[in-house]
Amino acid sequence: MDASPLPLLRVIIVGGEPAGAAALEGRLKTVQGWSLEITFAQDARTAFLALRERFYDVAFLDHLLPDESGLKALEQMRQQYPKVAVVVTSAQGSEKLAVEAMRRGAFDYLPMTALEAEDMPRLLRRAMEMQLLQNENAELRQVNRMKDEFISSASHELRTPLAVILGYAKAMEDGELGTLTPQQALAVKAIRTRGERLLDMLNRLLTFKEAKFGTQEVLLRPMDLSAFVKEVLDSDWPKEKTHGLELERELPQGPAWTLIDPDHMKEVLNGLLSNAVKFSPPDVAVRISVEVRPTQEVWVRVSDRGRGIPHESLPRIFDAFYHTDSDLTRSISGLGLGLALARQIVELHGGRIWLESEGPGHGTTANVALPMVRPDSPLIVVESEKRVDKKHVLVVEDNTDVIEIIRLFLAGFSNNLVLTATSRGQEAMDLLAQRRFDLLVLDIFLAGTVSGFDILASVERLPSDKRMPVLVLTGHQGAAQDAMRKGAQDFLIKPFNKNRFIDKVLQLLGIERRSHPRA
Repeated sequence: MDASPLPLLRVIIVGGEPAGAAALEGRLKTVQGWSLEITFAQDARTAFLALRERFYDVAFLDHLLPDESGLKALEQMRQQYPKVAVVVTSAQGSEKLAVEAMRRGAFDYLPMTALEAEDMPRLLRRAMEMQLLQNENAELRQVNRMKDEFISSASHELRTPLAVILGYAKAMEDGELGTLTPQQALAVKAIRTRGERLLDMLNRLLTFKEAKFGTQEVLLRPMDLSAFVKEVLDSDWPKEKTHGLELERELPQGPAWTLIDPDHMKEVLNGLLSNAVKFSPPDVAVRISVEVRPTQEVWVRVSDRGRGIPHESLPRIFDAFYHTDSDLTRSISGLGLGLALARQIVELHGGRIWLESEGPGHGTTANVALPMVRPDSPLIVVESEKRVDKKHVLVVEDNTDVIEIIRLFLAGFSNNLVLTATSRGQEAMDLLAQRRFDLLVLDIFLAGTVSGFDILASVERLPSDKRMPVLVLTGHQGAAQDAMRKGAQDFLIKPFNKNRFIDKVLQLLGIERRSHPRA
């Protein structure tokens, strides 16, 4: 009988002198009971590229790296890859370094002078036990997922009545329902401002849910990040918004080209700046800088001189709904979703985000690192992995009432149908050029110079792997027949029946209708 295969243990050795790394490799290979796969990374950038590609059980991280401090790299690893057991190494033993490494989240500390005496099997067993404990928390994570789904559902249900409340409050403020006394005007203003704050929180919850459960997408284009940051500061951060704080800038003289989605990256920058302003003491400066690094990355750094973050909180700082200081956050509004959303967006950009803080009272620096590109790099659409499992429907219709009817039909049938809608023909052409859709629902007669027939012709010119079926909606039988001859797969004459519409959509998407639509 064949012996059972040994469990695989993936180890990455980061930095250090070549002789020390070789000695560590030799020591690891003497350990019995595992099949070891060892990878070497000469610096932090190479290590993070490797960690992005695959999972490693243990990282031996030298405290002196060619491109940055090993302790700062440790903080980044703990924030971005919390399941990796990080052992900090150094050529010479240092009790102070050991204490600092453990404070910043290291699993263990290993001076290379004590390598031969180290009980390596015990160290690796402890690392595996730590991972086992984390895996046993899977049930708790499932409970958290159910909590997120409940919060999301409740947020959807609250938005409609809240919109009605805000609508009436605005009408009363504008005098449409009669003249208000000063006391009544003050009360209505309080209702509106609190309601708008609640609506903003609900919108952030829903944005987080869409990103977390795989419905987020970015369109990356080459942009000068230095010019982009300057534009955001000039347009979004006038002096009255900073509550008297100065925003110091340090931008490079030349361009810093990277691929970004402007709308999403603006959300990240504004979130980091908002945190820095909120948590800074009065009459101090918040500093924002853009740096072109030798590692072919562009870094954006936002630094404040506020209360700082305890080292033990840094590994959890990007968790949703996490607050480092409950007393402080009671007085400052927020759900604890800003950094979680920022990480999701930055990772879709192929970058990384982390925070640095020397502890309470020493301020915080938020860092975003993005890969450098050439100015003529092509546009890229990046989707979160789970989004690929969904079906994407593009609706091109110049009657907004029809769009809303279709939206209700599809939303009431399945959460797995993602709807994009436009009433403009040219915008539809741009969307078809930039993104991939599984179905096109098309009105033939559109306002403007681009007609439904023009859009149908553009679909026929797409490569076969990007071409989607077309369902034509029209009030003219002749136009429908003409569209079928020009490549459409099916049609419906307006007004159309809900069940017939859903049946045709599912048929063209290749989905079998197994049950009644959900309520």
